[in-house]
Amino acid sequence: MDLNIIINANTEKSEIEHLLETAFELGYGTVALNTIVNSSELSGKNLSIPEPKLIDFKVKSTKEFRVLNRITASIEDTIHSHHFLRSSVTKKYDIVALQPIGDKMIQHACSLSDIDIISLNLTESLGYYLKRTSVGLATSKDICFEITYAPCLRNQSSRRMLIGNAQLVVEVTKGKNVFVSSGATRSMELRSVEDVMNLGLLFGFQKNQAEASVKKVGKFVLKHARTRNETGCGYVSLTGMFRLPKHQGWIVNACKVPKPLETSSQKRTISEVLNAKENKKKKSKSEKKFKEECLT
Repeated sequence: MDLNIIINANTEKSEIEHLLETAFELGYGTVALNTIVNSSELSGKNLSIPEPKLIDFKVKSTKEFRVLNRITASIEDTIHSHHFLRSSVTKKYDIVALQPIGDKMIQHACSLSDIDIISLNLTESLGYYLKRTSVGLATSKDICFEITYAPCLRNQSSRRMLIGNAQLVVEVTKGKNVFVSSGATRSMELRSVEDVMNLGLLFGFQKNQAEASVKKVGKFVLKHARTRNETGCGYVSLTGMFRLPKHQGWIVNACKVPKPLETSSQKRTISEVLNAKENKKKKSKSEKKFKEECLT
């Protein structure tokens, strides 16, 4: 899955459909259209968050293809994240991400629970060291970190800086909860799943981690986003039995309350009840027979 195909208000519908068609042809089953909001648009007086774009895109195939909406906010102050996360428009998006600027904002973003992704600008020098304590706090909440590969395709200086910073992120996180996305704005910047996995090796992932960064970690992002959107405080999620997949049918049987075992006293009570019914039937028959004899 590719959870970062960048669009903006000026992107035409035909361009978006071309991006989605290319992603599908390259083997992706889930993509997210990413809208980026700058920190200047999150001040108190100039709060401007665009509505998510509704794209009715269907492919002529039996393979499932999902299109999600993602929003990413660049924050330079805690008030920016406060306005962004409290907005009713932000809650309409499927995936919520923050791009913190500076060491303090990194620590602030890692302490939040209402976001799904922390996306760092790896094409420039970070100017600070990533702390394992802050990163560990975020990963313990199932928040994932993102590495985008499209800047590698644009110029040599961005490629060198991105590879070095990506290796630093992988080293600090030990490859846990880190996924690779495109960050593409054009279809020419998209690459196949196998190519992205090979890029993951260049970013410092082990072979199994490189595969997980493209195929598995994105599922954790979607699970966290669904929990954040559909559950009360993230503790309980309810669904109908008919919506459970077949391989999870055992859950229904496991949750059934077992029938209590009958004790010896209960068995005697049941037998007494049965005997009482038999005696009642015999009594009614004898009374009926006595009445018939009296009438004759």
